[in-house]
Formats: sequence, structure tokens, C-alpha cells
Amino acid sequence: MKNITVELDDDTYNYLEFLERMRFIRNKEEALHRSLILFKKLSMHDWLNDVYRIGESRILLIDRGMLLDIFELLTEFELYRAGSMTALKRKILKPEFRDIDLTKPSNWLIVLKELENFGWGTFSRVENEIKIENCAVPIQYLRGYLESMFKVKLEEHKTQIEGLTVLIAQKQRKEEWR
Repeated sequence: MKNITVELDDDTYNYLEFLERMRFIRNKEEALHRSLILFKKLSMHDWLNDVYRIGESRILLIDRGMLLDIFELLTEFELYRAGSMTALKRKILKPEFRDIDLTKPSNWLIVLKELENFGWGTFSRVENEIKIENCAVPIQYLRGYLESMFKVKLEEHKTQIEGLTVLIAQKQRKEEWR
């Protein structure tokens, strides 16, 4: 491990102090380390003014309300179909997906982690269930996307917790979930 010394302006230092006091971070070093990991993960070294990218993908920053206004104009069927079409194009255009059998649940985390990196929400998988927290897109759109990616039927399980949805994969034997 190597050390580095960084000079911070007063405003940034005070902000880190505030985060530390509020226990959002353990210490300033941890915050800076996490920031650099995010910088690397999001390929921020490749960002130009007004052009943000992750690898070959372009990032568009849009207010959640504006995004929901667009989705609101679509029926549930159209949302599902749009998600499905997005997945089919993604499979074709993303060479890394071509050689991976996404019908195997053990490979689902590759797609789920990418969606997480793109800010779609937080995803986790336990056997045949996909837990989604704070989803940025309508569930019908996401369901169409994931069903097309994984070639499996997903049933939505409503929860009592706001911002939490569980999708349960259907029609596979228990041993296939590993």
C-alpha cells in the first residue's frame, strides 16, 4: 500500500468534517478512497465537459421527474416492450454479453451490477429472487429488460417497504439457481 498527501480547500475539508460528524463516513481518508474508487469505476478520467461516459456508454443526467414524465406516456405493455427491446439491443451491442450464458442465474449479477453502476437502483440475488431497491425506472420496464436478458419469466412480489420490489423467477428447477 502507498500513501499520498492531498491538499484540500477549506470548503471541501469542512464538508468532510461534517460527513464525519454526522457519521456518514468513518474518516476523511475513507471518503477520499471511496471517491477514487468511484472515479475509477465510472471512468471519470474520460469525462469531458458536458460529456460523461462509462466505457462505451454515455451518461445522461436527467431529473427523475422528467424521466418519469416520459415513462408516464407509455402503457404497461409499452413499458415492458421497451425494456425488452433495450435488452435485446444491449445483448447485441455489448460484446462482453455474447459469450456469457445469461440464462444461468449464477451469471445474473453481471447484468445486475452493470445496472447498479448505471444508477438504475440497488440489486441483489438470492436463488430465484432479485431484490430491487430504489429503482429509477418503472418496474414493468425493468421486468421486460431482465426477462429478455435472462430468458426467464419474472413475477413481481409486492412488499410493504417503500422503494423495495422483489422479482421472482419462474419455471426453473431449484438446482438451476446456483
